[in-house]
Amino acid sequence: MSTLAEITTDKVLFGYRDSREPSENYSLHCHNYYEIYYFIEGEVEYLVEGRHYEPSPHSLLLLTPNVFHGVKINSSKSYQRFALHFLPDILSLERRNLLLSAFPTTKKHSGKEIYYQNPEDYRIFTFFQTLVDCSKLPKELQEALLPIYIEALLSQITIMGYSRQAKTQVGDSTEIVSKIIAYLNDHLTDTITLDQISEEFFISKHHLNKVFKKATGTTVGDYLQYKRVTYAQQQLINGCSAGSAAAQSGFRDYSAFYKAYKKIMGHSPVIDRGPLPSFVKG
Repeated sequence: MSTLAEITTDKVLFGYRDSREPSENYSLHCHNYYEIYYFIEGEVEYLVEGRHYEPSPHSLLLLTPNVFHGVKINSSKSYQRFALHFLPDILSLERRNLLLSAFPTTKKHSGKEIYYQNPEDYRIFTFFQTLVDCSKLPKELQEALLPIYIEALLSQITIMGYSRQAKTQVGDSTEIVSKIIAYLNDHLTDTITLDQISEEFFISKHHLNKVFKKATGTTVGDYLQYKRVTYAQQQLINGCSAGSAAAQSGFRDYSAFYKAYKKIMGHSPVIDRGPLPSFVKG
């Protein structure tokens, strides 16, 4: 993978990247940041909370914090994209709610679509190019202008969202899996077993595992573990102790929490207490 442009601050990671190595599986992850993913060219598939997308050139995905997603690269052709991760406090307080209004809510689907074709009707590509230009500026000037550029981009996305109904690719996610995902997110910090889910949705555990894995690319257990670890990471950032973060995120055993956290995040949970963690690159 080659990085053509990049901006990294404590609140923002912007990358303009080109990859040419195909992948066998989805690179699945979730994080605590808003993400705007702009697909330029290539042969890829995107998986977001059980919904499959085959993005067309110059299309856009809007991802809210804690959304489980990933990309699979299907060929060695050039795969170019912009990815902007940001924390909401980069935005001015008086405009924040408006500028984030194009994003769906994090737990249940809000009726707003996340996939937009032909965003060039609204010159979205040009706004990303201004971020590329910003990456070349001296550090002090870059930090001063970055919030303005991001707000300008979000303003245009907000206009796009209000003025047209997004075209989506529904994919092969079934209605039952969508309901199960909503149930898991609503009960993320509760004790959840396959038996409970099976009884709740009148479905056998075998069939539950089969349809969930087909739709989301992962198991129910791994999905819950990843979501809970990400939720715990946010509690640590907010100043909670590791033990408290483990309990609040649904782990009943600290050793299991520690093992899961280190596996997913690559480091001990105590490292993330207080300072912001590294961005996940898209």
